[in-house]
Amino acid sequence: MPEGCPRTEALSLTLEELEAVRLVDLLDLDQEEAAFYMGISRKALWNDLMNARHKIAAALVYGMGLLIEGGSFVLRGEKGPQDVAELARQQNMQLVEREMAILQSRRELLASRLESLKRSAEADSPPEIKG
Repeated sequence: MPEGCPRTEALSLTLEELEAVRLVDLLDLDQEEAAFYMGISRKALWNDLMNARHKIAAALVYGMGLLIEGGSFVLRGEKGPQDVAELARQQNMQLVEREMAILQSRRELLASRLESLKRSAEADSPPEIKG
């Protein structure tokens, strides 16, 4: 995570998501090869890849940190957790809340500019002549 970035402003990237990005985007494997290498279906790889790309893009665009942690991976011969849907849901909620805050801030800025322009236009207009 970048220095100076509060922990609350970091997205969590699972080890599976990181591995999917590494195999497909860094090592240039196609999705079928990467899925085979990871021992998962192509659909599961695609989901991990899309989630990872979304989080990486959001971190870059919004200046957030990335934490690489956990996930639901299984070491060969072991059983692990089946579902990370709750983590994904929470992260999506955080992204939407952040997007809404940014949009609200932008809306307030635009409203302020509009009001300033209106005041400026009123001050510059000649007085009305009543006849």
